[in-house]
Amino acid sequence: MKKMQFLLVEPVSKTPYPPLGLMKISSMLKYHQQGCEVFHTLGNNVPQGVYEPKTIYITSLFTWDVDKVVESILYYKRKFPQSRIRVGGVAASLIPNYIHAKTGVKSHIGLLKTAEPFAPDYSMNFGRKMNSSISFTSRGCVRSCKFCNVKTLEPDFFAKNNWERDIDENLPAITFWDNNWLASPNIEEDCEKLNRIGKRVDFNQGLDARLFDNDRATLLSKINLDPVRFAFDSIIYEESVINAIRLAKKHFTSEIRVYVLYNFTDTPEDFFHRIDLLNREGVLSFPMEYREASPSQTKFPGKHWNTQILRALKLSLMFYYRRGMITKSRNSFMSFFGRTPKQFIDKLYEVYRYDKDCRKKSVI
Repeated sequence: MKKMQFLLVEPVSKTPYPPLGLMKISSMLKYHQQGCEVFHTLGNNVPQGVYEPKTIYITSLFTWDVDKVVESILYYKRKFPQSRIRVGGVAASLIPNYIHAKTGVKSHIGLLKTAEPFAPDYSMNFGRKMNSSISFTSRGCVRSCKFCNVKTLEPDFFAKNNWERDIDENLPAITFWDNNWLASPNIEEDCEKLNRIGKRVDFNQGLDARLFDNDRATLLSKINLDPVRFAFDSIIYEESVINAIRLAKKHFTSEIRVYVLYNFTDTPEDFFHRIDLLNREGVLSFPMEYREASPSQTKFPGKHWNTQILRALKLSLMFYYRRGMITKSRNSFMSFFGRTPKQFIDKLYEVYRYDKDCRKKSVI
């Protein structure tokens, strides 16, 4: 008798982490369908041993890569016309109508509640080398930032009481993807658990600087938090962010990294002011470009930006700085970005013109 089969598909790989949703689905399937075979694959291919999966689960991430998701859906529909296809994830939740129009498949929106309670199946690594466990201590967020899609993906904010079962004891670190851990009512209990576990911890999505006070800093100083991450999404949060950075320096020796949103309602001058402030504080800036939830790969400049400046900034971050993060060296910062907003913009246009000339010469 043939075993029941399931296939988990990641159409395109753009991050160092495997798709957590599919890892949880694997555990769910193995629990409810004991003796079944669960296969996983990256891209469009049929793993050896797959003959007729009952269900094919296809995940999605960035909306501008959604056509790769569409290609996968159509590919597996042709290969296995009798199989049920389920598609979910970020892009599928944000632009479900686009996927349905292209494939006839309706997306699952948000979390798959039947899979959420299960620990990730770390054998489903989708070609990655796993260096840390992945978990959430909470879901959702108490904020309603206009640039953020969390309210669509995880509309309800709640703390998870059993996240520790997601931890693989063989992995040296833990990466949390909480949207706003500092808002959790379980933060003291979480810190106690993390202190007992003793592994290096990274709250990868950043800590809310507006909630980072001395009491919380003291709590977090008892765990192995490295790096310490914040976000500087708007100039209106300048005081909160700078206070959080200075407080973190008193409690941690870990590297401090700050996500800096740009291309939303900010101006290039505003962006320069924020990265200049962070550089003066001696911490790393990690610029994050805002992009609309759209299937198009075309750049959409914010009302104060243009394609030339966006490309120049991307090139600067790609070729000059370590992993897209702006160095702590003050002299390096000033020589490359300038001392004033005007110098910053002038230098970006220089980068753009140089790149354009290089591309012309390569064509010739």
